[in-house]
Amino acid sequence: MQGNGLGPRRAGREERQPAASGLSASVIVLLVVAALTVTLGFARLPDGQLGIGVLGVGVFLAVSARICQAREQHQALCQALDGLRGSRG
Repeated sequence: MQGNGLGPRRAGREERQPAASGLSASVIVLLVVAALTVTLGFARLPDGQLGIGVLGVGVFLAVSARICQAREQHQALCQALDGLRGSRG
């Protein structure tokens, strides 16, 4: 029979709350400022340089996506390490 989690807790184990799943406030502010900068810079490009501007926007989007991906990977790694630490104790 499986427990419902309302019984007594086991000694020696700490239950940790999961980390916040969103990005930190500073990262969000930096992404907003970067998005505004990219938008203003792209709007001011002359016609001859629009190709480079599109590449710049693509790089910006790729870096932004990598920031979000790194956050998810970091949280998964921390949970795995906490699981290892809990199984030893």
